[in-house]
Amino acid sequence: MTAFRGLIAYPVTPFAEDGSVNHAELERHVDSLARSGVDGITLLGSSGSFAYLDPAERRAVIARGTAAARGAGPALPVYAGVSAVSTTELLRHAEDAAAAGVDGLLVSTVSYVPLNDDEVANQCRLVASAVDLPICLYSNPGTTAYAFPLGVSAELSRVPGIAALKESAADTAGFRERYDRLRGLRAGSPEDFSHGMSGDALIAEAGFAADAWHSGPASLLPHHFAALRRAVVAGDAAGTGRLHAELSPLLHAFTGLRKLSNLYALARATGVDAGEPRLPLLPIPGSSQRELSRLIDTLAEPL
Repeated sequence: MTAFRGLIAYPVTPFAEDGSVNHAELERHVDSLARSGVDGITLLGSSGSFAYLDPAERRAVIARGTAAARGAGPALPVYAGVSAVSTTELLRHAEDAAAAGVDGLLVSTVSYVPLNDDEVANQCRLVASAVDLPICLYSNPGTTAYAFPLGVSAELSRVPGIAALKESAADTAGFRERYDRLRGLRAGSPEDFSHGMSGDALIAEAGFAADAWHSGPASLLPHHFAALRRAVVAGDAAGTGRLHAELSPLLHAFTGLRKLSNLYALARATGVDAGEPRLPLLPIPGSSQRELSRLIDTLAEPL
């Protein structure tokens, strides 16, 4: 399978009460996730709190998470986020992840000063030439203040090693338009490029499968998201409608809460001992936590 395709789950990085990384829970969570039917796991995405970990913690999470996934599902692709503010740091993280044996890298345009097109293209080419691993570019303008223009995405998709793009849109129609336009711009290029969808609200619409769904909540409800994606891919309108209707109240409540803190709350509601988000982030209010737990209890087991 081409890298970064299917349902790609992004697990949280669990924290202990003293704020340290809870490696035992990380391994337990990844082991369970690797047996759940997802098509790939990405450690240290935004969901994995990569921005709040020091280099040694990042190395340990990747090494131990990759080992846990390999033990449970040896053939399952494991990817790692390596984003950093400076290119030097990014390259160091990429080398560390490659040494840990991951199957691909996730790169976003993190920077204190928002980057321009030339700076983004240069950095992406540098990391692609530094490691012999497939790379997924992440367009995340809400965090990085940079959205990949379609022309830049098409140009970079031809760089050896750059294998995928992960991005969101305001709605399914907007994403589908970008998907089709990028395919047109890439006409004549190799077909083994994955244009994947991210964004919890967008995926929750269940209107388009794209080449991949990249999702944090899918790491906590993998069976439900896998069933929903199967229905969308198969064109099963009845199954898609039923699963969408069932998940929508939960995902609507989830997306209305503070980012990342909501994922730790969802982890607690689904039985993952992820602890609290690392400061300065604060947990969501107890009333919201209880509502997520109530909505989890309404879900039926997916068929």
